[in-house]
Amino acid sequence: MIKDKAWFSVLLVCIFILAYLFIGFARYSGNIGVIVKELQGHAEAREHRYHVVLIEQERFHPYWEMIEKGAAQAAEQYGLDIEFAGAVRNNMTEQLDLLEKAIAARVDAIIVQGLNEESFKPVIDKAVKRGIPVLTIDTDAPDSRRLAYVGTDNVAAGEMMGRLVVKTAGGSGKIGVIIGSEMAESQNQRLEGLKRIVAQYPGLEIVDVRSSNISQMEAIQQAADMLRRHPEITIMVGTSATDALGVMQAAKSLRRDDLLIIGFDNQKETLEAITNGEIQATVSQQPFLMGEMAVRLLYEHFQGKPLRSTYHTEVKVLNESNVQEGESL
Repeated sequence: MIKDKAWFSVLLVCIFILAYLFIGFARYSGNIGVIVKELQGHAEAREHRYHVVLIEQERFHPYWEMIEKGAAQAAEQYGLDIEFAGAVRNNMTEQLDLLEKAIAARVDAIIVQGLNEESFKPVIDKAVKRGIPVLTIDTDAPDSRRLAYVGTDNVAAGEMMGRLVVKTAGGSGKIGVIIGSEMAESQNQRLEGLKRIVAQYPGLEIVDVRSSNISQMEAIQQAADMLRRHPEITIMVGTSATDALGVMQAAKSLRRDDLLIIGFDNQKETLEAITNGEIQATVSQQPFLMGEMAVRLLYEHFQGKPLRSTYHTEVKVLNESNVQEGESL
């Protein structure tokens, strides 16, 4: 009798354990079902957000800040995650390092200035080979495998500057030029366009060309030294955003009130100087539009839409008659 009771007790314990395990399994299965249903019901919330990196020539430079604003607005509109990177000071080696890091991080796409094609082409091609589309902005690398270029037709912009010099100076005078960087193809292309127009007028002559290294302080120093060495210069041209402002400061320090200054881009200080008659005119790009268009094109690429090779953004001459329009570019 005692053995029967012991056996019965063991049986009850086993039944209890089995029941406990069964209930636990049922609850687990139920939870899995709930999770599956939740996942099915929130598929859109889990859609992959493409991670794009925009590598700038110089962080916190007014020109690149405008590109950032356009890119950020488009990224928000199209549901992309965008990250901004760039050299603290204009430095091609640092830009290339940032490009290599973006490739190593396996981002979904890269927007980068093709600063020097010889150096940038192999790295851009490396990214594309690894399945990362690269879009060049501001300065192109046309022989690379980049997806597309967005930015100014810089040779045409240089020619526009040349025609502006002719109109402002009356077809005669000695010219000094400050370019942003000797390493940037965009700057060299603007200089090339400027030279094409100047060569058509025997009364005009470019007597010196210096680089500011994308620094207003260096633009001041280079312009001041140029004007001391060549007092015959009557026209100064700057081909990047802060060059004309540097020339203006140099002219003030040397009391060269007679100097005619032609600038590039539509910085607030440049527009104010045009209003005050300190800078005669500027050729303005559309950096905000460049950033917006670059991100939009990547979104279209992700959607499977074919892209053209080149997308040129327009430039516009701003002078005292229409300077207020520069605030909206």
